[in-house]
Amino acid sequence: MRGRVGAGSGEMSDYIARDPRTGKPINVGGGRKVARVKARPRGHWARLDQEQVLGLATGRRASFSMMQDGVRRSFDRKDGVEALVLVKGRRAQEAHDALTEACMDDDPSIRVAALGAMPEVAEQRSGELFDHLSVMLDDPDPKVRSAANHALEVMTPVFPSGVENILVNALRSRDASLAQAAWKGLRAMGETWPGVVCVHVDSLLLEDDVSLRRDASKTLQKVVASAGHEAWDLVSWALADEDVEVRRNAAACLPRLISPAPRMAVILAEKTLYDEDGRVRDKALQVLQRVDLDAGRAKGIIVAGTAHPRVEVRKACLEMLPRFMGEDDLRAFAMDRIQQEANEELRGILAGMVADVSIEGTEEQKNRFLAPAEPVPQLDLEVAAAQEQELGLLGKPVLADDAPPSGAPDDGQQR
Repeated sequence: MRGRVGAGSGEMSDYIARDPRTGKPINVGGGRKVARVKARPRGHWARLDQEQVLGLATGRRASFSMMQDGVRRSFDRKDGVEALVLVKGRRAQEAHDALTEACMDDDPSIRVAALGAMPEVAEQRSGELFDHLSVMLDDPDPKVRSAANHALEVMTPVFPSGVENILVNALRSRDASLAQAAWKGLRAMGETWPGVVCVHVDSLLLEDDVSLRRDASKTLQKVVASAGHEAWDLVSWALADEDVEVRRNAAACLPRLISPAPRMAVILAEKTLYDEDGRVRDKALQVLQRVDLDAGRAKGIIVAGTAHPRVEVRKACLEMLPRFMGEDDLRAFAMDRIQQEANEELRGILAGMVADVSIEGTEEQKNRFLAPAEPVPQLDLEVAAAQEQELGLLGKPVLADDAPPSGAPDDGQQR
């Protein structure tokens, strides 16, 4: 399905990605990157003018030569087809028509050249080019198929609706090279059209083939922070998959949600915390350790986690409790929890929370709670110095040098 508005020029400024199920434009948000085809390297044909390019590409001009940098260079139809990327503006339709003819040429080298120019020409006029791309992916010549695979990879992030049907089949293809190109294109699409990626992942997560579900769950990591609730729903579904690798890939998305959506990260972490796989649970603990304390349900999840059936989870939650509780609340909770905890290591941690170190701690710990001694008044220092008495805990004698010099006025005397 081509997504274009009106019957204008069909340039990229008018291109809209559409949901293949509804035909409605997909909301991708305002923060996505602008989708553009990266210009391919230019050959010697880069100095040809549009008339020369079209003449060669259409066959109206068989070949010609010209001097460039003191060297005479020859140009033929293959050069003209590659150079169709130079034909833009009011002659863009001519470039499109010439490229269409080249896609059907009997010479494989011309078809390869056409595929090299296709992504850039499609930015000006897409027309029938996607249909030709679909056919050339099954071309009998291996070089043409390889060029078509590359064209699909390049065009997927830029023309999501144009390659929609092609991509659906290519992602599931038994041809490893084609499938690899399709997956690369889909992952690259995550930076430009994250909502479209979610549409594909949605259907892929329903496949019986576990390898497709695994690849789809990996792709979620590209869009989970930018695609909003569409991606969050898919992560939630993937976390319930029967395959542990799918769940691990989905759990790897959770830390990426801490900054853009901390509340959703906590909600998904609560679900993940009780997974039977340790690596999945670890991602939930990472979220709870890093999430802002204002993220709603985090405290309740951690408190509940202290009664988790897994010892390692109970331990991690106990170690996080001081972030969420004051000393008195923590001591009261630990006194209650220690009665139910059977693990000796965890009982030791709880016992440390119950103890009041200001009273029961070591000498060093108790000293931390002592207030500093008040300074000795100046008058007392003078009297002690005159009588050679000792002051302070160390019993240091006050020397005469510590007192003001004889006859010197103090702060309260007139000078």
